[in-house]
Amino acid sequence: MEIFTDVKGRAGLDCGGFCEFCFYKNVNFKHLTPIGCKNCPPEQIGCSYCNNFINRVSSDFKPLSQVLKDITEKYYQNFMNPLFHKDLKIIVGGGADIFSYPYINELITTLKDRDALLHLGYTSGKPIKDESMAENLISFGVDEVSFSVFSTNSDIRNRWMNDETSDASIKGLKMFCENIDLNASAVIIPGINDEDHLFETCADLEEWGVKSFTLRRFANFKYQGLILNDKPVINDINPHSYDEFKDLVRRVENEFSFNVLGYPFYDPKNDSPFTISKKYNRVYLENLKDITSEATIITSKLAEPFLKKIFGMVDKSNFVNIVSADKEIADLITHEDLKSLNLNELKSKVIIPGGAFVHDDYSKKLLSKDGNDRLIVRGPYVLTYPYNEGEHLTTKEELIKFELKSFNALIDKINS
Repeated sequence: MEIFTDVKGRAGLDCGGFCEFCFYKNVNFKHLTPIGCKNCPPEQIGCSYCNNFINRVSSDFKPLSQVLKDITEKYYQNFMNPLFHKDLKIIVGGGADIFSYPYINELITTLKDRDALLHLGYTSGKPIKDESMAENLISFGVDEVSFSVFSTNSDIRNRWMNDETSDASIKGLKMFCENIDLNASAVIIPGINDEDHLFETCADLEEWGVKSFTLRRFANFKYQGLILNDKPVINDINPHSYDEFKDLVRRVENEFSFNVLGYPFYDPKNDSPFTISKKYNRVYLENLKDITSEATIITSKLAEPFLKKIFGMVDKSNFVNIVSADKEIADLITHEDLKSLNLNELKSKVIIPGGAFVHDDYSKKLLSKDGNDRLIVRGPYVLTYPYNEGEHLTTKEELIKFELKSFNALIDKINS
């Protein structure tokens, strides 16, 4: 079981300066309008939930007392659950670099009084100015760290992460790998830290004993997920296509011994996402419910081919059609994406992604502006690998079981 606490912090200001590729680098936080989400009141676009998506990276760090209070409350809320105490992990994250949190040492020593593993994430390593910081955090009892590496080449880190003490950062990274669990990640930019540079970084990480490595494809355009930006993060950079990125992730997985994942999501070990769509798993589709009503499912560009394949096999009466918005990640679909849809393709019932950043009533207005009064329903929060909220599935059997449950929940929405 896990407890997560957010210490907040301001992107750029509380993490040693913006990296050149940072999603938030060009965001004007003073002129952002409310986004809208599933939790907004009927007559109001914007609420604490979706506004937190903006505010969590533009707010000062929380005082230590607030962080400890949050953890204590969550601890006792779950205290009577017998599963809660098994392998309990406390995860401390923020909107900026956790190593820049001014009370990090006091927080760690206090939390280690509890019988729990302590995970710190995320850090870029830029706050590490000498080896003593890594030594202290290890001696205080940190069990696990999430570390954004980008590259183990000091010059590349200095140029693209604006890391003026990149040698110290890399030494700290090595020390963490050798002494505790370290989950590394890297934003992958074509021609900068991919191909030979990436494999050199992977070789270093493997030698030092890294636990896992997540490759994150650089996003530079709105359709790739920059919903807070009006312009590219870096001019004249064209990120990898999803297929190119998957191939890179697969090559790293084949070459090295540590666990490898990619985002946008790809798990080469388990051939995920949408494991049940694969030819050798299609027998499991027999466990899906019958489809008895018509509906349109709005999804992302990356999910569209998977959903079309699955429904093409189970929807014998062609009750369901799949329409993709101009966004590669379904949870990042916004009102702007809904406005661009061809309403002639939509049936009388429309299923939108469960986590999309759209207001329910306003979505109905947008999708019924042709005079057809459509019923708008949110689908399940996730249909495939739930690498969030404490659910870390690791086997194909677990993934298939989860996907069947999620797709049956989706079919219930269609049939209702």
